[in-house]
Amino acid sequence: MSKLALLGGEKAVTTEPHSGGHHRSPMWESGKAADWEEFSEAFAAKMQVEYALPVSSGQVALNSALVAAQAGPGDEVIVPSFTWIASVSCIMHNNAVPIFADVDPKTYTVDPEDVRRKITHRTKAIIAVDLYGHPAYLKELLAIAREHDIVLIEDSAQATGAYVDGEIVGGIADITCFSFAGKPIAATSGGVMTTNSREYYELGALGGQHPSTLSKILTNSDLLKYASTGGYGDNHRIDRYAMTVAYEALETFEEANDARIANCDLLTQELSKVKGITPPYVEPGVKHVYHMFSSLYNEEELGVPRETFVKAINAEGVTALTYVNSANFLFHPGGKPMPSGPIHHRAVFQEKNVYGHGCPFQCPHYTGEADYSIGSLPVTEKLVDQEFNFLQPHLSAPNGPDQMEQVLDAVTKVVDNIGDLEGYQVD
Repeated sequence: MSKLALLGGEKAVTTEPHSGGHHRSPMWESGKAADWEEFSEAFAAKMQVEYALPVSSGQVALNSALVAAQAGPGDEVIVPSFTWIASVSCIMHNNAVPIFADVDPKTYTVDPEDVRRKITHRTKAIIAVDLYGHPAYLKELLAIAREHDIVLIEDSAQATGAYVDGEIVGGIADITCFSFAGKPIAATSGGVMTTNSREYYELGALGGQHPSTLSKILTNSDLLKYASTGGYGDNHRIDRYAMTVAYEALETFEEANDARIANCDLLTQELSKVKGITPPYVEPGVKHVYHMFSSLYNEEELGVPRETFVKAINAEGVTALTYVNSANFLFHPGGKPMPSGPIHHRAVFQEKNVYGHGCPFQCPHYTGEADYSIGSLPVTEKLVDQEFNFLQPHLSAPNGPDQMEQVLDAVTKVVDNIGDLEGYQVD
């Protein structure tokens, strides 16, 4: 048996993955830049939706969506806890209260039945997250939203170009939000809110656009009076360079998605044969675009903690991490990973204090009681302790079958020698 790299052996990965580098903009370098209206129309056309509102980030797209849904003090918004914090912080930015719903154990996306259980007369919207590139149960959630006259918002930051039953995400939910930084349409920053509703489009624009932009797109006379202040006063305009990079990427991102899917299909096929590892599940009729390749680790079967396994995989030359617990620290050198757990375990929610004086959780307009107790989301809390992920540098083109074989070699090497890691202490 080969000696594990973590214990002083040779790495299984002998060639560095091809990350593709940073996206350059030939259009920008030629002295041109994308026009806001031109980009909006091109993005809407690509996502097969009526309206697209470019903004400065994915989180701002979510903020704008909640402005469009008119969520505010006293309202509740249902959202998963198994997600990135931006999916949740946008709710508090609008002075509403997050109500966490559990997730489906196969897709890691919000469970429609638990959403139904969490709806009250205070519920204003549902935020469904397309985690890791797999769309949420949008059709089921849309039916629930219609039944209760609430707004379905899709956080598709990680799933640009995903499909459900042949329909691209972007126009299935009432409002969909996209992000560009490090995502399938890769740019330095930026995001977009899309919708088929003119009302939501104009309301969302009040979240923060330039007065001249609002003066052109607002047709509702009751809203036009806010144009001179750029809506409600925030500046969330998209950066011109980022918009230009994203505009060019519109032509190529689906090809890149397909190459990544082919790589991930190979990983799934082979990892399904490996003891203790459960590769990603894909719901029938869904096109999963694999922002990350997320698998489940069975500590009981393999006998050592997941953190030890992940460290051994990293030592073999494969970039792997546990997303909810540690992804925050990977992309910012010098940051120190720390125990964090799912979102509802974090201090903000355990202490229920964001703006001081307990708001928005103890706002005088809020008559409910949000439950953020440990153990309140059993599926989420179990998955957070089991999942691990491979990242874009390994998954995306120009990487292909040869690079995937090396990833597989690293995993099988660690699993085959897992007994050597018993008692190993992770710093």
